[in-house]
Amino acid sequence: MALTNPLGSNVLIGGVDSSSTMGANNDTLALEFVPEIWGQAILESFNKNTIMTQLGTNLSAIAQAQGGDKIRLPHVGIPAVKAVTQNAEVLEIDVAGSDTGVDTELVIDQHYAAPIWIPDAVKAQSAYDLFNLYSGQMGYAIAKAVDNHLMYTVVAKLTSVLGSGDGVNANATMNVEVGDALTPAHLASLMAIITAETGGTEGWTVVLSPKAYGSLANSSNFGNAFTQGLAGLASNFSGQGIVGSLLGMPVVASNSVFMDVGSVAQAATAGIHTAWDGFDTGDTTDDDYLRGFAIHESALYWAIQDQNVKQSYQHTYMQDLVSVDSLYGAVARTADSAGNRRIISLTDSKT
Repeated sequence: MALTNPLGSNVLIGGVDSSSTMGANNDTLALEFVPEIWGQAILESFNKNTIMTQLGTNLSAIAQAQGGDKIRLPHVGIPAVKAVTQNAEVLEIDVAGSDTGVDTELVIDQHYAAPIWIPDAVKAQSAYDLFNLYSGQMGYAIAKAVDNHLMYTVVAKLTSVLGSGDGVNANATMNVEVGDALTPAHLASLMAIITAETGGTEGWTVVLSPKAYGSLANSSNFGNAFTQGLAGLASNFSGQGIVGSLLGMPVVASNSVFMDVGSVAQAATAGIHTAWDGFDTGDTTDDDYLRGFAIHESALYWAIQDQNVKQSYQHTYMQDLVSVDSLYGAVARTADSAGNRRIISLTDSKT
């Protein structure tokens, strides 16, 4: 991300030494607002409070390097294996059964800012507790906006593929009906879909709602299929959401607002720019609940193109206005067809 390097200032001597010796004209951290210091603290809070950024493929470096607002992603597919015969052409074009000719477009179209009023930003900068309070809250606000957008991108794609007039399409082959509790039978169904698509669990992650994770963690009949993380839920959850592994796949526990509900209202201040009406494309009387999903790394692409900290003194308010803004975007790809199923939903039917 494009937050500036906090090590650009010499913190040990109290500022940036602008000459060969420390003189009275040197810039000091105690006399000026240093966005690099704020940027590092906000970035730490951001990383601690984002869960969805652990999933998919991060294209932030490409977005920052090339500029612009779009990244085109070709789908390479799996090339056919060719037998080599002497004096015969080998490199013939054969893309049957692959999606080589298809591409996905990632658009950087989300720009949100988290502003906060501070009576004296320079004094807050030098006070450890106040500094952590302000920077932590700004990092948390931006983290939730990004997280909500990434989750909305996933659920909107699932709805477009699986949604029907009364919830999830009953004939869907990329959905496992789990009710309100996971069982070994559900895991077997999930594994059957995953292995048929990619041949194994490499690159897949399981994201579970509080309801689904509770049933998984409390069940005694999963045997060795579920392995708790070494540090357990308490320490890992706040950092990355990773709470263990399931059949070789990392398990992420998510308390997203899109989980365990039939619909989500628009909330611009939380980064939910569009309401999610659930899987029911007709009405919301019998909508299904999303209990979680398994997602392959090739199913979600996201990028943060720019992220900056700004400060200005507002005389009419006698306060400093400090803000962090983030420019980002995401796109999801999956289809209910063999070879293209990259997000497998786990739902609870309410019909």
